[in-house]
Amino acid sequence: MLLLDIDNSILFDEATMRTMDKPTLLVERLDGNKQFMTMRAHLRLKRLVEINQVIPVTNRTVDQFKHLELFQIDAKPKWAILESGKILLKEGKSDKRYENWLRQHQQPATMSSILIYLEEVEVTNWQAYPAMTLSERLTRPHEGISFVEDESALLEELFHRYQT
Repeated sequence: MLLLDIDNSILFDEATMRTMDKPTLLVERLDGNKQFMTMRAHLRLKRLVEINQVIPVTNRTVDQFKHLELFQIDAKPKWAILESGKILLKEGKSDKRYENWLRQHQQPATMSSILIYLEEVEVTNWQAYPAMTLSERLTRPHEGISFVEDESALLEELFHRYQT
């Protein structure tokens, strides 16, 4: 399962978009700011989400995350980690079972707590991209993936790996 730090990887601003020679898509409008991604990365990410192999990780609040059209319309993930690990969404809604789990285990809402919970209910193997921003925040065993220039190729490779 890929933990994808969307704030520090696949999304870029309008100024960066204007310098690119690849087709891009507008995937977020928030407070007058626009975020884009390449069409190729969008298609690859959508395929990973469809087979439930990616969990977006972001600093965004629930309301901010709802403005990210990519994950609301095109590729709705089963899980999403918001506010740097304070909120876990399941199918777009706050996971009540996780909130009960936190109370039962007397745990604070953190990235580590979320991963422990997910390991209990579903996931056993973690990859984190980009490693430079996520690995320092993860206390669970994981494989860090270094930043790559062509993220769509990375997403395609992971799609094929997860399918086997």
